[in-house]
Amino acid sequence: MKTGTEAYWNQNYDAAVAAFQQATFDKPDNPIALHNLGTALYKKGRYKDAATAFQRSLLKENVLNKAAVYYNLGNAQFQLRDLPAAIESYKSSLRLDPHDADAKHNLALALQLLKEQESVTQRQLNTNMQKDSPKNEPSNIPKAEALQLLERLSKNENKRREQILKQQLNSGYRRDKDW
Repeated sequence: MKTGTEAYWNQNYDAAVAAFQQATFDKPDNPIALHNLGTALYKKGRYKDAATAFQRSLLKENVLNKAAVYYNLGNAQFQLRDLPAAIESYKSSLRLDPHDADAKHNLALALQLLKEQESVTQRQLNTNMQKDSPKNEPSNIPKAEALQLLERLSKNENKRREQILKQQLNSGYRRDKDW
């Protein structure tokens, strides 16, 4: 654990992952080792593995700071674009620590993005229903037009992400808690 913690603080996440994995093999019931493994995996961008480590940590009986584990699990799920699961994790974190401003902020962000996704999906469904004619003829969109549409959607999404990042920077948002 000490080796993993030192490697983590020195931003040597490969070494931290290896050390924390060894710690989980040596003491499989240690929720701290699993949580630390999850944070190191998160830093490496391995969000699915990080989420699994956080979930395994929560299954242990003697979890010291469940709110932090739920918060970090929510962050990993958010990165995986599993917004409903992230929302539930942030809510669980806030049930345990209602004063966590980061969890509140991330919950609000996840709810906003989920709402936007749902409205886009609804608009797409409405558009598709309007295009469907009683003749049931398939609509053929030229490839060039489809590519232009995808490019516009991508630009809009990138603009929205930039706006969200600016809001996060202005609000002092941070992604995960370093323990």
